[in-house]
Amino acid sequence: MSAESRWSVIRPAQRPVPVSGQRADRDRNPARVMSAVSLASIAAGVINIAAAATVGRGSAVNLAFFVAVAAAQLVWGAVALAWAPRWWLALGAAGNLVVVATWVLSRTAGLPAGPEAGIRLPVRFPDGLATALEVVVIIGAAALLAWRPVPARSAARSPGVAIAAAVVAGVLALGGVLAQTGAIGSAPAGNGTGVNGPATPGGGGGNSGGGTSGGGPYSY
Repeated sequence: MSAESRWSVIRPAQRPVPVSGQRADRDRNPARVMSAVSLASIAAGVINIAAAATVGRGSAVNLAFFVAVAAAQLVWGAVALAWAPRWWLALGAAGNLVVVATWVLSRTAGLPAGPEAGIRLPVRFPDGLATALEVVVIIGAAALLAWRPVPARSAARSPGVAIAAAVVAGVLALGGVLAQTGAIGSAPAGNGTGVNGPATPGGGGGNSGGGTSGGGPYSY
């Protein structure tokens, strides 16, 4: 076999991978993380909507807290599924860090102000689940900030993982909502029969007729 024929045989195997293909491979794992993080934020927001509808009924402070947190989490997650620049990731990590810190304080030393000042609130399933999802957002967003390049179209670049994450997030959100509203587990917060969900700092909403009062901001 001549040198020319040998070269023609081995040449196809030595062709370099196109730059676009290399970039797609590099983006795939960050895109998968972004899909999971975005959907975790949306799931946490859904649980906080349920908290606003239950705990928020007894207190304007609770209602404002949960509505603001839920809206921010839903908007951030929806936008991040399609567009996630570094400043948006930093905003999501910082915002959820504040919410998680508020929850931790309310479950340990107690909040510094409000009707439940200094009172340690109990950990319930809905608030624990919402907080766990918020921690996922914080860790994932921080990891993506250190990961270059940051994906711009996470769901489009990882459709399989996005669908799987959507199913998991949907199941978790449904469980949190059902527990928060009292459909499963104990009765919902603020209905006079028990507390079961995320609590809010400052302002408890009990209702007339006896029973326990609802918690302050982040008292699900």
